[in-house]
Amino acid sequence: MIDKRDLTKKFMDQLSLPIDEKSFRKHHILWWMNPRNAHSNSLRLTDVGFKILTEKLGMTKYDVIFPEDTEWSSGLILRLDKFLESPYYIDRKFISVFREKTAVELILFSGNIQKYTQAKVASQKNNKESA
Repeated sequence: MIDKRDLTKKFMDQLSLPIDEKSFRKHHILWWMNPRNAHSNSLRLTDVGFKILTEKLGMTKYDVIFPEDTEWSSGLILRLDKFLESPYYIDRKFISVFREKTAVELILFSGNIQKYTQAKVASQKNNKESA
């Protein structure tokens, strides 16, 4: 899995920012929704982080629109955090991902993130049972 501390340092390097501890902490907090690393490697971006990746670094993003009847919960966001393996930005209408494979998977589920995360949970369970 990608480590967001490493990503932060790579992005800072590409932006020619100093990578000392003070600067690192500042940008790490600005760019990631959950900057804690103890029990989470959430790759969810803040508004600022999303703009940095798209506008300053010119990274390719893939937008997937959610169905209008999407039901939001904190559990849904936590499941997304668990299964998305690249930076992403989310709001109530769409998700932007920076990994083509993830975009294709989401599109195959017609943007229905409940079904997407349920399928990921089931797949993970099947993999554990067959091991």
